[in-house]
Amino acid sequence: MLSKYQEDLEKLYSRSYDFAKNIEVAFALVVGALESKNLDSLKEAKNMLKGSSKEESNIDMKIIEVLALYAPEAKDLRRVVTLMKITSEFSRISDYVTAQIKTLTQEIIEEEELKGDGTRESFYQSTLAALKASVEIIKVKDEAILNELIRVVSIEESKCDDFVSIIEKGIISEICNNKNDISYFTKRLNSVRKMERISDRCVNIAKLRKYAIEGGKLKL
Repeated sequence: MLSKYQEDLEKLYSRSYDFAKNIEVAFALVVGALESKNLDSLKEAKNMLKGSSKEESNIDMKIIEVLALYAPEAKDLRRVVTLMKITSEFSRISDYVTAQIKTLTQEIIEEEELKGDGTRESFYQSTLAALKASVEIIKVKDEAILNELIRVVSIEESKCDDFVSIIEKGIISEICNNKNDISYFTKRLNSVRKMERISDRCVNIAKLRKYAIEGGKLKL
């Protein structure tokens, strides 16, 4: 039978997982809307992310309660503290997804050209793959599965870097050819760079979870 501390900790991990899963599902809707241009999907995604900051705060408060009530030893303390940091990483991801919803909504409403060579779509898909793996990392305990999920996050993050490089070159080229639209292209460039941070945060989550289980030195 689990101790009260272990029960409370498992509940916290489940709550953090549900919080992250909600963000993943919302972003999946955004990825689908990139191809379908479905504004209803974007509205649904936006509604799903409402209250993310509040939920992060609620989870943090529960974590603080656990720390105060049980005063866990070193190994368990790592798990509790890293869970707080992981939740914070997902909250920042929620902010980036919300920014993408705003950008994509504007593009669809203003009927801006969304088609290209497929690089942007691939970038979104790799970002989603990294996000999915990082969500599953929260609850996984098996070392082999954890390492495989970390490998997936690392690969997809690397692919995202490559896609961003290609997209940035294209945008910069457009700026050179359309100097009267610098403001528009600058916004597109900022949007791409915000998207890139999602996979970067996923790498941080992977490192935090590995540290929580194995200890050692944390490098973010």
